[in-house]
Amino acid sequence: MNISIVVPTYNEIESLPILVDKILDVFGTNDLDGHIIVVDDNSPDGTGKLADELSRRDGRIQVIHRTGKLGIGTAHIRGFRHGIDVNDSDLIFSMDSDLSHDPEYIPDFISMCDNGFDVVVGSRYIRGGGVENWGLHRRAMSRGANLVASTVLGVAVGDMTTGYRCYRKAVLQELDLDSIRSDGYSFLEEILFYCDQKGFRIGETPIIFVDRTHGSSKLSKAEMGKFILTLLRLRFRN
Repeated sequence: MNISIVVPTYNEIESLPILVDKILDVFGTNDLDGHIIVVDDNSPDGTGKLADELSRRDGRIQVIHRTGKLGIGTAHIRGFRHGIDVNDSDLIFSMDSDLSHDPEYIPDFISMCDNGFDVVVGSRYIRGGGVENWGLHRRAMSRGANLVASTVLGVAVGDMTTGYRCYRKAVLQELDLDSIRSDGYSFLEEILFYCDQKGFRIGETPIIFVDRTHGSSKLSKAEMGKFILTLLRLRFRN
């Protein structure tokens, strides 16, 4: 099976090489034909240059350079198109670059796709899932955001905000990616909403999310505001 892993980056110079090594180990252990697509938004800390060095050492690492910080949503779409058009991958993953998503779960996603799911999300909020190194306040905010998103959009998924996902190529080809207006983290809810609207079968596999130990979070108050506005726009789009 041919897979692509899309990894958007912005100032992740410490975590990226660790993540890449972990993903390549999973490829080898599970005999997977895979590529890692790093989409870098001109990181000031040199993440893009480091990604180029990694790519020169291993051709399975592909690097897309963008002109600036254009948003994680558009970074996903750029990577998805590369996975489809260049790699012709059967399955296309998205994964955070800060080591919060463990590549060891990749076979679990593939197994669920083999069992008929079109989209699989790595869920913190089903049996077997969880979060490490978060305080009570952040846990409550995340739980509340997911409950609100699922209820407002009518999508029966417990973890709407997770960025650890796997899509069949046919799903991304069927969606009108250009119509997705969210360029930030609310992209995650919007694309899942359209997957549900198209009738694709969405499944959840448990993951343990580990809070980042390198760099700083990119989630801002502005992104939180966009999250609410995106839900309202999608809910009342007609």
